[in-house]
Amino acid sequence: MAVQIIQDFIPSGRRNRPGYKLTPKYITIHDTANTQAGADAKAHARYLKGSTAAAIPASWHFTVDDKVIYQHLPLDENGWHAGDGTNGTGNRQSIGIEICENRDGNRAQAEKNAAWLVAKLLREFNLGLDRVKQHYDWSGKNCPRVLRGRPGGWQGFLAAVEAHLKPATLPKIDRTIGIHVDGKTTAETGYLINNSTYVRAAYLIGLIGGKVTGHGDYIDIVLPAKPGQAELEELRKKLKTAESDIAALQAALNQESQRKENAKRLLKEAERALG
Repeated sequence: MAVQIIQDFIPSGRRNRPGYKLTPKYITIHDTANTQAGADAKAHARYLKGSTAAAIPASWHFTVDDKVIYQHLPLDENGWHAGDGTNGTGNRQSIGIEICENRDGNRAQAEKNAAWLVAKLLREFNLGLDRVKQHYDWSGKNCPRVLRGRPGGWQGFLAAVEAHLKPATLPKIDRTIGIHVDGKTTAETGYLINNSTYVRAAYLIGLIGGKVTGHGDYIDIVLPAKPGQAELEELRKKLKTAESDIAALQAALNQESQRKENAKRLLKEAERALG
């Protein structure tokens, strides 16, 4: 699993981007408490760059919805999100994550995406699961309210984070499979796993002229460019020229064949005359 993270930072110098150095020791979970339709991660990114958030001041590091994650602050700068004061542990030593509540979103998926993000950050900063905190732990506010209000909600969220931290169990390879392209044997190897065949994506995309590059949590596939209209017209002209050349060649072959037939006929007539 991997979720796209879009960096859309609060401009430097604003009141809600204080710029104090942050060495993350905790990760703090919040709920946005904004159930309006459209109140997704992108909408909160706009809010944090606006005058209202700057005036409070309020800021955090990530907003997570059911499709994407927006990052608002660098991870070496603090935000104002924990409600425990200018020098509070939550504000000065924790990464703040808000989970969206927009009614037109999939809240369950947003929580899954947030669990993935938390696990990613725990690994990056070498932190244990005990370093994942609720906003409530710093200020006593009922937040994250959705997770806190659902029986077993917080424990279930931590379990989801822990599941991402466990080493992946690799599937058993039943056997290797040779790869043939256009009837020719290649050096590439495929694998049969649970009655399904697996071949490297980079190899398959490369066959059609594309490219695959790795980026840690995801791969980027670049497909070959489609020919433009000008290129198509040029190809059509070349095809017409080739067709004309083939027709001319066929006519020349026909003429040559006719000359041969005429020569044979004249030779036979000469033979009869000399008889």
